[in-house]
Amino acid sequence: MSPVVKLDPSWPVSLALHALLLAALLLLPRPQPFRVPAEDAVPVELVAPAPAPVQLPRQQAASAAPLGRTLAPATTSKPEAPTAQPPSMVKAHSFYAAKLLADPRSRHARQALATFAPDERAIQLCNIEAMEQIHRWKAELRPDLVVPYATGDLRIAGGSIHAQGGAFRAGGRWYGVVFSCDVTAGAVAAFEFSVGEAIPEARWAEYNLVAGNPED
Repeated sequence: MSPVVKLDPSWPVSLALHALLLAALLLLPRPQPFRVPAEDAVPVELVAPAPAPVQLPRQQAASAAPLGRTLAPATTSKPEAPTAQPPSMVKAHSFYAAKLLADPRSRHARQALATFAPDERAIQLCNIEAMEQIHRWKAELRPDLVVPYATGDLRIAGGSIHAQGGAFRAGGRWYGVVFSCDVTAGAVAAFEFSVGEAIPEARWAEYNLVAGNPED
């Protein structure tokens, strides 16, 4: 006659607890694209462009015309057309690209950056910085993509990036942006930007701008 095997009375309870733990893990939300909780607003200052010099009308010569000659009628000079002023720039004093990349959810982004050439790595760091700076400047804007050369040239000089015709996508719409960004020792050291108008959807194809969400 085979011996009777007695089961530990706590075994069914342990099995039930493990089942509940597994169900709870399956119900956890999926990790979102890297974004750190918002902190205090970025201290910024507006850097206004230098005013254009005022054009003064030329004064008439003080010397009198010789006798026997008639004075030529004075010609009225046409006012010069006003020159276009560059946009006022928002200058940041705190930088966030390094903090965003240090987030565990950014592991794949960090690995990808390590494979880029120095100039391309600097561009990507500045793009990340641009997205966070714009969001902190205006909370309702949550950029998920930046194209620094959408409507104009991108100038690179050493670690300095100058995007004169950039664009960013937020809430399914595209907006113009101009920014300058300095990268030193692999980190953003200076950043200033100016957000422009919304880009009409009819021109998105012209600038190779795509609609969609960051998870597309």
